Amino acid sequence: MIDKALEVAKREWENIRSSLSMCGDIGDFNPDDFVLDRPTLISNHLCLITNLIEMDTKFKRHGYSMPEALDVFITLATRAAERLGLSEGLALTFGSGYGYVRTGWSGLQGVEQHQMVFSKIFFPVGWNFDWEFDSPLVRTKLKTVFNILMSWQNDPQSYIRDMKAYFEDFEL
Repeated sequence: MIDKALEVAKREWENIRSSLSMCGDIGDFNPDDFVLDRPTLISNHLCLITNLIEMDTKFKRHGYSMPEALDVFITLATRAAERLGLSEGLALTFGSGYGYVRTGWSGLQGVEQHQMVFSKIFFPVGWNFDWEFDSPLVRTKLKTVFNILMSWQNDPQSYIRDMKAYFEDFEL
């Protein structure tokens, strides 16, 4: 079971690596990055293994549109964003947004507004959750989102301005 989960994780890591190539190189998949040594988090580790296997099993029928895939992408894309230099919180924002635009599922409490901002940037004209990892357009969109998050990290005031502008759009 663990070998199969690692096989799926490596495959999806390489897909993420391809889609984030304009942001930088996230490096090779390292299973040690996902081994949790704190007993309170062991259940999360087992959940990731289960989700990887379930995602692979259901893929032919559902594609990536499933909650298991959302959890996998949040985990993997968050780690990838950390490797690219985003802080833990912004990396989770990136991972959550990546998972959302990849699967169409929303999941983490408290990050929904960031998923929507990510979605607005990624899908400025309607949604299409069925995209290719290696598409030049996808790479460009992810680079745009990554740059925005990096600017928020480097200038927290830009985050406040961007959020204000985002919510003002809804008031119009």
